[in-house]
Amino acid sequence: MALFSGLLLASDFDDTLLPTSRVRGAGAPPRSVSEENRAALAYFIAEGGRFTVSTGRSAATFAPFAAALPMNAPAIVSGGGALYDYGAKRYLAVTHLPDRAAADLADLARRFPAAALELYHEDEVVWVVHPNEFSENHRRITGTVLRPAASVSAVAAPFHKALFEGEDACLEALYAALAGEGLLAHYEAVFASPHMLELTAKGADKGAMLLRLGRQFGVRREDLCAVGDHRNDLPMLKAAGRAFAPANAVAEVRALPGITVVRSAESHALQDVVARLAHERH
Repeated sequence: MALFSGLLLASDFDDTLLPTSRVRGAGAPPRSVSEENRAALAYFIAEGGRFTVSTGRSAATFAPFAAALPMNAPAIVSGGGALYDYGAKRYLAVTHLPDRAAADLADLARRFPAAALELYHEDEVVWVVHPNEFSENHRRITGTVLRPAASVSAVAAPFHKALFEGEDACLEALYAALAGEGLLAHYEAVFASPHMLELTAKGADKGAMLLRLGRQFGVRREDLCAVGDHRNDLPMLKAAGRAFAPANAVAEVRALPGITVVRSAESHALQDVVARLAHERH
């Protein structure tokens, strides 16, 4: 039997598989995934493992990287809002925000105009209300094509993800409003970075999609492996039987019970993960 037979490994992309924080700070263009990570993942697959990426990026934005990566399972995209098969070039699952989302998002956009609001569609169009420096930086780093919209009502629903971008204090106040007004009963709201607050449908997150993939491929929960660096990765890391975090992960992730901290994203974290899994399997 091949070394990694029966394992499914899901990795976050930004600041886990691809180190993007330094790119944001330096204003440099995004880099490709390192050859060290790429070779390790090719080895993992050649030895019977299944590998996929779990990212907040849309299917279209992640497509150029998917084409160049060793990846043999559908990708979790839009922060767990959808599952996309790059081989078949189609969505396998899309979880739309609830019918009330258009009204809720319009109200939040009105009350928090300092936060940009990106709206993700299944047709891969991403609209932005109140664009700001944070949405512009996101566009530049990810290559997302953002179409400006005067208001939420100007954009046709449904959406499978909404992303607020702004200063920390603004987003913390927005999250407090979601919690205080009972809206978290309808949405998953999680910080993808200090300046990004993601909203998906209740129950739609990276963890739920990882479990779905596990069932699809007949992988036992204890053989689900995940690696991530930020708070939006916590559901996935908790769902996995084996959880890893790069050294650059936020404290809340590094403190997760049972987590294994590996080398940083800058130092080829996935290469370290695969090496550790190989050591455990020998």
